[in-house]
Amino acid sequence: MNHSIIQVAVGSVISFLLWYPVQTHAGPRATIIPKISASYEYDTNFFASEEDERPVSTYLFQPGIELGIETPKSLLNLDFTLDLYYYNDEESVPPDQRAVSKGDFTGYTGLLEAKHQTFDRLLLGFDGSSIKTREPAFSDPLSNAVDRDLYTITQLSPLARYDFGPKFSVGLRYRYTEINFDPSDREDSIGNRGILDLIYNFTPRTSLDLEYQYWTRNYDLDTSDYTANQIKLIFRRRSKNFTLAAGAGYQNRDFDDSDLDDIEGFTYNLDLEGKALLANRRSYIAFNIDQNFNDYGPENEYFMGTRFTLTAGHDFSKKLSGNIEAFYQISKYEDTTGLTPSGDTKRRKDGTFIISGTIDYAFARWLSLNGTAGFETRDSNLAGFDYDNTFVIVSLDFAYSLGKR
Repeated sequence: MNHSIIQVAVGSVISFLLWYPVQTHAGPRATIIPKISASYEYDTNFFASEEDERPVSTYLFQPGIELGIETPKSLLNLDFTLDLYYYNDEESVPPDQRAVSKGDFTGYTGLLEAKHQTFDRLLLGFDGSSIKTREPAFSDPLSNAVDRDLYTITQLSPLARYDFGPKFSVGLRYRYTEINFDPSDREDSIGNRGILDLIYNFTPRTSLDLEYQYWTRNYDLDTSDYTANQIKLIFRRRSKNFTLAAGAGYQNRDFDDSDLDDIEGFTYNLDLEGKALLANRRSYIAFNIDQNFNDYGPENEYFMGTRFTLTAGHDFSKKLSGNIEAFYQISKYEDTTGLTPSGDTKRRKDGTFIISGTIDYAFARWLSLNGTAGFETRDSNLAGFDYDNTFVIVSLDFAYSLGKR
């Protein structure tokens, strides 16, 4: 793919960091946290197959480091983790398939956050991330994919916010997204998105945001490029123990390929989060609903996804905590059709459900052991897309802060 845009963006990051002020007279604080995690995961149906389930064990080692510096008007945070994946088949490999260990790889997760209050009313920032992975969920916020192809997703996002006063603010963001598969016959993709926010603050804790987004998505093979517009009104309210965000809007998407019908639809989100003390221990709960089209749709496979997520947790003691998470997504495809089990041709519609529970035990502030058990299932109206998978994860996490200086 053409890398000129990402080269310019990376150059902008370097320029930002060179310009980034370190106000020694204000006493900058530096944070250094080396970390390492080792985990084991067992999946009864690693490849999410309807007929040919293959149990697989995954061994993951993640050495990394977090670096940060903060002054009264600026902050810079860097987080990098090396992700070493090793796979093992727990049953004999079918003769027409390759051993899962052939997919062993070294990935990474890199995150960057930078902000500077140029003066009282103007905030400048830059967010960036780059992830090399086989997990399809990173490719799209509403991903319904289950393939295990290796790819890298990079996102770079400069931003600015200007406060005209205590009541009114304007935010402007640009987001560059690049997805590269390595190696694969899957399509690479580049997205360019501009976001404008007009924010009115009723009070310091209550606001209304009129958000407009314009973006393009380009593919390097046969999938049609497209241009999209979305406008949304978002209400936000926060208090000491409760936050609410509720938004509704409309999106239309125009495809360059004249043989494809343009798509449009109603989008919305609802985010509720609360926390409280039960028996003098922290408890929290969060409920989220999100409806929108998927952004990344190779082979023109686009759908309206409606996702429901419920998370709840409780600290049983200073060392022991637990949480549960339930997830359900309805994916209604626009133009993807196939045969149902009865032989009829219909437009694809999936329902995916995941539930898991986690227990975490902290030996110390810098060392913890946690275990997760869960179940996921997909029910599709088309033949060949159903699957069930039971998974168990155990991990030991070390993260030691060298202190703030």
